[in-house]
Amino acid sequence: MSRGRIAVLVSNDLSFDQRVRKTCATLQKAGYEPVLIGRRMVKTDAPSIDRPYPTQRIWLRASQGPMFYLLLQQGLLKALNEVHANGGLVAIWANDLDTLGPAVFGGRKWKLDVAYDSHEWFTEAEGLKNKPVRKGIWTWWQKRMFRHLRRMLTVNESIAKAYRAEGLEVDVVPNVPELSPPAVPMSRADLGWPEQKTVLLIQGAFMDRDRGALDAVRSLVHLPDIHLALIGAGPEFDEAPELASALGVRDRLHVHERMPFHELCRCTVAADVGLSLDRSTVDNFKFSLPNKLFDYLHAGLPVVCSDLPVAGRFVTEEGVGQVVETVKGDDGVALATSKAVLALLNNKPSSEHLSEVASRYHWGSHEVTLLQAIHPLR
Repeated sequence: MSRGRIAVLVSNDLSFDQRVRKTCATLQKAGYEPVLIGRRMVKTDAPSIDRPYPTQRIWLRASQGPMFYLLLQQGLLKALNEVHANGGLVAIWANDLDTLGPAVFGGRKWKLDVAYDSHEWFTEAEGLKNKPVRKGIWTWWQKRMFRHLRRMLTVNESIAKAYRAEGLEVDVVPNVPELSPPAVPMSRADLGWPEQKTVLLIQGAFMDRDRGALDAVRSLVHLPDIHLALIGAGPEFDEAPELASALGVRDRLHVHERMPFHELCRCTVAADVGLSLDRSTVDNFKFSLPNKLFDYLHAGLPVVCSDLPVAGRFVTEEGVGQVVETVKGDDGVALATSKAVLALLNNKPSSEHLSEVASRYHWGSHEVTLLQAIHPLR
């Protein structure tokens, strides 16, 4: 018997958000009926995607700036009204601060439970760096919304500590994969990767500034026999081919657009080393524990990671790779990255050890905590 419907709100394209996909799967397994609501990135995209529960992608006339966020709130509220009118709605699940307003307004209006999952330290994000007015508005909005919450989720303990200072009970559900058999590697010939060369990989649905794609490209200058694959989208992803051409390493850079998760898993397994090279330019990056770290581990890949307080400590303590020395300047970072790659290749952790670590970090072990996030508003 159904426990009722839960409207799950996101501000992005539904297809590539694996945390939201896993959340909906957990809700469904617990007896709820998720209704996933996001947006179409291109007007001609289909209004829904193929999932075992209802999905809806709304189209907004603006894609950035204040008008985008205004239209997003209006669009999500309209979609929520439609879901509520169909009956059976028992809760609203907000993912990140830009969807929390409609969730709180709908929860108060219809006396529904709400869950809030912050996938990042939103007010310390890259997009708000050196923009004090925008950051101030979002900080004010967060405080206003938090007055109505009792608890929330986030992705690691460092970010949770910051949110607890706001007076909420904060639980942690890290960005870890579901426990499943290893994917069958995609053919390197089909990917255009060399069969007998080492291939480094960075995967990321959105490679923003300072997320390491360009640092990885620069490191190829010091790694003449090594290739690099990028899978994703975003500013650094777009700029990588031009930079590689300027540095004379374009023939060793392989660029792939975002792809469905099952294909991404097969590509990941085909690589040799996973890279996570975020710079500590904003606190959201500095204290992150990227999901790609765990995706690499579940694919059996050792990791080269920036020396960050959370991610770097994880790699060191678990013995799953090498940490890049902290240095200044693009050239210095490139050289330090190459040294870390070579050190890893000379002393790789065993596949058995990587498998053992991966077995301790999987989504199923956090599902009880995730479901506890559903709660009445104040």
